[in-house]
Amino acid sequence: MTANAELKSKYTKYLNIGFLIAILIHAVAFAFWPEYVPSVYKLREERIMVIDIPPEIEIPPPPEEISRPEIAVEIEASDEASEDETIAPTFLDAENLPPAPPPPPPEPEMFFAFDTYPVVIESAKPKYPELARKAEVEGTVIVMVTIDENGRVLSAWVAESSTAVLDEAAVEAAYKFRFTPAKQREVPVKATISIPFRFSLTD
Repeated sequence: MTANAELKSKYTKYLNIGFLIAILIHAVAFAFWPEYVPSVYKLREERIMVIDIPPEIEIPPPPEEISRPEIAVEIEASDEASEDETIAPTFLDAENLPPAPPPPPPEPEMFFAFDTYPVVIESAKPKYPELARKAEVEGTVIVMVTIDENGRVLSAWVAESSTAVLDEAAVEAAYKFRFTPAKQREVPVKATISIPFRFSLTD
């Protein structure tokens, strides 16, 4: 008889022996397992610290309770209202309306393509404002100017300023500048450049 055939013939015997051994192990484990004794739950104790306040420290009284605001109640219209309490009729004089505000000035053109940079041929020194001179105010104002095809300044505006009191004088001086026109492929074109104006009391 082969080992495989012998194992098949004794399979039931081995299964019963294994089952009995498992029961025996569980029985021994239950016999020697310690008895469970439930413990009584104890509340956690909290320590309260009492601080003695020195007599020189005064404890402010609690804030006073503020009453809630009254809820607004809608008032019903009544015919018994006095004429003195009514609102006078509104009259609109259509013929004497105030004039409409002027339209905002158009934004200056800022970017133009050119190959040859414009060159200053006539400059102007800004007039120092008397108020700034008395207050001993110094600063720098950078003015952007748009130059036409003939080198004349079409528009000027302040791009950056350290003191607003100097802006107007810088813009007025920028309009007096003259340039050689910028060129794009040897053709005169418009251009936008910046002119810095330095205001110094020592100049």
